[in-house]
Amino acid sequence: MMNRIATWLFVLWASVAFAQPPANPAVTFETNVKPILRKHCVACHNEERPRGDLDLTSFSGLMTGGVSGKVVIPGKPEESLLYTLAAHLDDPKMPPNKPKIPQREIDTLARWIEGGLLEKPSAAPAKAIGKALPSSNANVSETAGLTRPTPLPRLTPITALATSPNAPLAAVPGLKQVLLLDLTESKPLGALQFPEGEVQAIRFSGDGQWLFVAGGIGGQSGAVVGFEVGSWKRIFTWNDETDAVLTLDITPDRSAIAIGGPSRVVRVISLPEGKVLHNHRKNTDWVTAVTFSPDGLLLAAGDRFGGLYVWEAKSGKEFWNLRGHTKAITGLVWQDDSDRLISASEDGTVRVWDMHSGHEMERWVSHDSGVTAISRASSNEIFSAGRDQRVRLWTAKGDLKAEIGQCTDIITRLASTHDKSKVITGDWSGHLQAWPATGGPSSTLSLPMNDSAPTTAVVVPVPLPSDPPVSTVEAVEPKAAVTAGSNAPPSAPNPAGIVRPADVERKRAALKSVEEALERVKEETARNPGNTALAKAYLQLCEVALALKADVLAAEGAARP
Repeated sequence: MMNRIATWLFVLWASVAFAQPPANPAVTFETNVKPILRKHCVACHNEERPRGDLDLTSFSGLMTGGVSGKVVIPGKPEESLLYTLAAHLDDPKMPPNKPKIPQREIDTLARWIEGGLLEKPSAAPAKAIGKALPSSNANVSETAGLTRPTPLPRLTPITALATSPNAPLAAVPGLKQVLLLDLTESKPLGALQFPEGEVQAIRFSGDGQWLFVAGGIGGQSGAVVGFEVGSWKRIFTWNDETDAVLTLDITPDRSAIAIGGPSRVVRVISLPEGKVLHNHRKNTDWVTAVTFSPDGLLLAAGDRFGGLYVWEAKSGKEFWNLRGHTKAITGLVWQDDSDRLISASEDGTVRVWDMHSGHEMERWVSHDSGVTAISRASSNEIFSAGRDQRVRLWTAKGDLKAEIGQCTDIITRLASTHDKSKVITGDWSGHLQAWPATGGPSSTLSLPMNDSAPTTAVVVPVPLPSDPPVSTVEAVEPKAAVTAGSNAPPSAPNPAGIVRPADVERKRAALKSVEEALERVKEETARNPGNTALAKAYLQLCEVALALKADVLAAEGAARP
């Protein structure tokens, strides 16, 4: 036995000693360095707001350097600021006011500089899918097509909704998927994978042949993916954003897309080349809505501050600055002739703008508490939804034509079907409903749910301004938030159901504390993307925040005289 073990050890030693060591692949900007910079640096050093005139979002920007001159010297990491500041060998240490980045990433920067600052792997030339850009995500097959939906463990707010212009088909977010729903039979057809992050916007092309999905990871990355309707192949991928994409639209001739989000930039990208045509920087807050006119000549965009701008789509020249809204723009639609733009806002109003004069032609209060979404019903009619949970049908003159119905929670998204016979609503609780366009009872659109998923609890300590100290306990069920203390007695009962101002303030304080904790966990998760425990804690905190926010809104409503 001992001889046999000795022989086995000798063979193992020989195989290791005489084996040819594998050649280390070259370190390149696109493959190795860019992901590090996107994770730690581009929040400050980006094309829109390059701190120190240093743009680290692209190879050309990095090579150009900033106000301090060149930041990389080929073959000399010890003389390259990109390496010395990240390794905390020099001041100012980067990232500022944060721990040093992982040593393996610092070593990657050093090897890249030592290797001569290669941009792309020489053995991996760019390829194309037909006329579209290839996907750079190695985990996604460009021909994956429609897959089985991943069951949802619980309902979550509907963050995006789109309907096909020529078929009974709707698309809504799933778990890093887009769920396709058959509106005729009210059931899921399948899912499209979106591993780039959470889905924030979905849009069909005007002819219904393409479906575009946008989203990403807040504060880290954003992406847009295009699918061919029918084959459901990926035909386009844009993943060069440093924050999640919140809104998008496609030109009528499918020659370009426009996207917007927290970066406050409206970016116009050509199809299929993926070339940036325009970067509009007029918006002063998050871009919440973008839309091309039906004739493709104009592009409109609204932001969270109420700003509303129109540009010439081809030249990029500013066309109008439409002033009037005082709160966030929540929806934009055009009339068929492209002569009028209709906007909706959290200020409660819907406004109609004349594109020949730039003047406001019509204005009316659609929902006192704020308009959350609008959708075209016909050439001269629109649907609107608001924080009052109601859906209404209006003429373009502002005359109320029909009260469609009332949901059980705040409506977040709205879309009319291809034949305009129904309007689909998605709400804060995650429910999808189809309403007859003339009013009447709604029908529920079912999403794939994991009925066997056990209910779990997440306990997050929340400091409150009054005694006794409590914790917020959120069961993994929609809006099932209760308070409990480990040793503290329960709050005094309130049999009359009266909501006191002090109760509302306590709930607001709890929500603020959870949101602050959420930001801290988000930052830590961004620094440690491979830490699954942190990622899970972040998602659980998001659920706690959503439940508390719903609780605050309910308390505020009940406290009103």
